[in-house]
Amino acid sequence: MTMFSALTAAFTGMRSHTTSMQSISDNIANIQTPGYKTANTRFRELISEIDRTKNRVEQQHMGVAPKTQFFIDKQGMVEFTNRALDVAIQGKGFFVSNTEPDGTGSIELTRNGQFSNKQVNIGGTDQLFLSDSAGNVVLGWPTDSTGAFQVGADVGSLEPIRIDTNAFTVTARPSTEALMQVNLKNDAAIGESFNVDFAVFDEGGTGHNLRFNFAKTATVNTWDVTPSFSDGTTIAQTVPITMTFDGAGKVVSPTAQTLDLTFSNAGGGAASIAVDFSNMSQFNGGFAVLDLRSDGNGSGFLDRINFNENGIVVGTFSNGSSRNLYKLPIAIVDEPNKLDLRFNTHYATTAESGGISLFEADKTALGAFVAGSLEASTTDLGTEFNNMIIAQQSFAMNGQSFRAIDQMAQIAYELKR
Repeated sequence: MTMFSALTAAFTGMRSHTTSMQSISDNIANIQTPGYKTANTRFRELISEIDRTKNRVEQQHMGVAPKTQFFIDKQGMVEFTNRALDVAIQGKGFFVSNTEPDGTGSIELTRNGQFSNKQVNIGGTDQLFLSDSAGNVVLGWPTDSTGAFQVGADVGSLEPIRIDTNAFTVTARPSTEALMQVNLKNDAAIGESFNVDFAVFDEGGTGHNLRFNFAKTATVNTWDVTPSFSDGTTIAQTVPITMTFDGAGKVVSPTAQTLDLTFSNAGGGAASIAVDFSNMSQFNGGFAVLDLRSDGNGSGFLDRINFNENGIVVGTFSNGSSRNLYKLPIAIVDEPNKLDLRFNTHYATTAESGGISLFEADKTALGAFVAGSLEASTTDLGTEFNNMIIAQQSFAMNGQSFRAIDQMAQIAYELKR
């Protein structure tokens, strides 16, 4: 080894351990970054081959070269946050995002499920999209008009998840059916009554409070049932309706009743509502409402979203209804540690990593979603501080070598003079 190669070895040693310290610093700095994967600096020996003669090749040791590796496939701890827009992946896989909301950008993968809203003006219209920590729009499978997910195996089947109030609406639907399960007191006094209220909707989507008054008559096991509205809506049927029970407390008649209604408000129209009384009872224990249901709904706009355990984006609307909007895929690559690190825990595929395959979380054992949670950084402080001490001491020793070799060179130079 020449003096020059000795200097080179010491210099590359300092440079390599500086790279190692950079990785350690990054790991410690990102200890609170969801989805962050620790970097580790590996070292390899540098050897230079010099052809001294036609028959002999001499090798010279030239120090060391660093290589930073991210262990992207390492699972971080899943921590509960109870935040509606947080979701973690347990097991293999990534979230899929696009750098542009119109889908013209590049596809990137991430394990950071700390999502938020991003407002974008497209064609003069403000739209709201689900975005990740890098500002990319999150992609998912959309639903069709029947509510079925349009699932595909490649990223071309995914769409940006749009979540503004105009993205989805609920059309008003009039009530046509209702179910009432109420227990009436079996020892009620004559004239004692009980009111039950629930909402029904007209064809314009306006809600109306339908009240049923149950009044005990002088006849054993018999009640007068009077439906009414407080807003002027009329009922075509003759009231009250006589309801009877047998000695065991089960309803005898009527088990169903159709109410023909004429709503008083403009645009309300008329409606026929079939009320199911078959689960009415007259048992011990007093008055009790056990179940009240009616179909129909008012119009509504998208109010908020959340994730369920299958990665489904569930939308809750202003009228209280909810439905599935999108479904997050589990994105799998063959060699995750060969992905190209882009920015802020985001990765792009390479020839070595392989392409992206998409799976449904509820139909694969590769990975699963955990709603209201985040995957923590894989940084371990104990390991990083240990590596820091080694890097610091190694840098110092290489510096000592460099200084000593430099002094030797000065001595040699003086001898030459």
